[in-house]
Amino acid sequence: LEELYTDEIKSFNPIQTQVFRVFYENKDNVFVGAPHGSGKTICAELAILQLFKKNPNGKCVYIAPLEPLCDIVYEKWELKFGKKMGKCVVILTGETAVDLKLLAKGQVIISTPEKWDVLSRRWKQRKHVQNVGLYIADDLHFVGGENGPVYEVTCSRMRFMSTQLDTPLRIIGLSVPLSNAKDVGQWLGCSSQNTFNFHPNVRPMPLEVHILGFNITHTASRLDAMAKQVYLSVLKHGGILRPKPMLVFVPTRKQTKVTAVDLLAFAAADAQPKRFLLVEATELQPFIELINDETLKETLSCGVGYLHEGISENDRRTVERLFDVCAIQVLVASRSMCYILRTHAHGVVIMDTQYYSGRNHTYEDYPIYDILQMIGKANRSNIDEDAKCVLLCQNSKKAFYKKFLFEPLPIESHLDHCLHDHFNAEVVTKTIENKQEAIDYLTWTFLYRRMTQNPNYYNLQGVSHRHLSDHLSELVEDTLNDLEQSKCLAIINDMDVQPLNLGIIAAYYSIHYTTIELFSMSLTSKTKIRGFLEIISNAAEFANIPLRQKEDVVLSQLNEKIPNKIPNAKFSDPHVKTNLLIQAHLSRIHLPAELQSDSDEIIL
Repeated sequence: LEELYTDEIKSFNPIQTQVFRVFYENKDNVFVGAPHGSGKTICAELAILQLFKKNPNGKCVYIAPLEPLCDIVYEKWELKFGKKMGKCVVILTGETAVDLKLLAKGQVIISTPEKWDVLSRRWKQRKHVQNVGLYIADDLHFVGGENGPVYEVTCSRMRFMSTQLDTPLRIIGLSVPLSNAKDVGQWLGCSSQNTFNFHPNVRPMPLEVHILGFNITHTASRLDAMAKQVYLSVLKHGGILRPKPMLVFVPTRKQTKVTAVDLLAFAAADAQPKRFLLVEATELQPFIELINDETLKETLSCGVGYLHEGISENDRRTVERLFDVCAIQVLVASRSMCYILRTHAHGVVIMDTQYYSGRNHTYEDYPIYDILQMIGKANRSNIDEDAKCVLLCQNSKKAFYKKFLFEPLPIESHLDHCLHDHFNAEVVTKTIENKQEAIDYLTWTFLYRRMTQNPNYYNLQGVSHRHLSDHLSELVEDTLNDLEQSKCLAIINDMDVQPLNLGIIAAYYSIHYTTIELFSMSLTSKTKIRGFLEIISNAAEFANIPLRQKEDVVLSQLNEKIPNKIPNAKFSDPHVKTNLLIQAHLSRIHLPAELQSDSDEIIL
């Protein structure tokens, strides 16, 4: 154990010390809620080491809610468990045939909830799923987020599988501190002694948070006003005599470049244009020559880097390396990079907390998970004695952030809004063969735990056993009736359920039940290419393709170039955008970076 961690940490922090015995010396299910930067990943590693100590050939599945988080853990564990311990570490791809082979040979299997959902659905037929001895659910607070239902279902299924087979499966849940940690612990099968929920203030490294409000509702004007404060915050908390690295998060790709240039303009106005450059220019030059982005080259030469999703992997690695070794003091990153960045800083500045939602054509607040992730980047545990965070937001939001940044986070289930596809999958695999089994299936979920605790949120009329039973019956009845109308399943004698061809196809390809219904009703042997494109692009899966401000101009130009032009196109419709991007892909039309990333999402 010491050999494995000597290069990484000098000693376990207080949180790791408190939970060490539970993770490393027994086999019980455990939940730990602790702030970002508390070393929860090391807790997960202790559980993996415990598994291999008892069973050198054991299998462990690690789930993280987003692919970039999986990539980061894979990189670490390939070195730690792969090269140092000789274990086979694999990361799932999303291709079922490939993933089944990886599952067969892997001892440490890393996956997103969506990919594990596809593999674990057929657990009755798949011995390698049944042989999993340890299941680690990281960032479990994402259960309360947009894609939470899939995460909830996979965790519930693993526990259900373990009891049905009567095989030992250890479940570890890791999260930020939660106000309803007790319910999460019970859902995962953790005893009260093994449910650890630390206060957000209990960070191994003290964090100083400053929340500054701006009384400007117009977003662009507010960002302009914030620019100077970002500069002043970097100087104040990053230090001048002994500069420390500062990370700045901004809402958009475009804003990364704008903010980087603004910071350099303020520095030049102070007659110190290279104040953020912490090495000699000659030392930096070989690295700048590796960069492809011309503006990035310019800003790096003055000590400020910027990163967004459109920056190439090669450029990103170079910029992160320069930031990590303190060659440059400031790194500006777009909001979604908070999950992709592998680097940490002494301080973090969050420049505004709203982004433009093309789906709703309005500005929306960042999910609180994003902000917690950003704040977690202020953590150089082996270097600094403390960390800093400055959050810039609208005045009206200050009270909200004061509450949620310093108090445990409440999470609720959203599974009741998207039960159809999960029920369909369980009907196809014969986990659910009648309505009673559907109700029993729900009792394993986090949804069931929360219904009695927060009945109003879930539209329950009361909290008695009868109220809960009636509500579950109604939920099951409505969901199965919808699936029957979509011809995904048949209900026999008003009780038993049987999968039909459409349901089997939908479950196999992980297609939304309304999509398979649309395809079956619309596609005929006479459908022409134009109709085919229209039907495909109207799939429910594409409803969340991002729409950006002023993107309609680019999409209008694209409409002129594609073979099957869309008359009277409504460019604010994600399905229209999907149609355009599918045609652009088939016609090999070169797309701007942002549209190309959308296209990659559509055409996997």
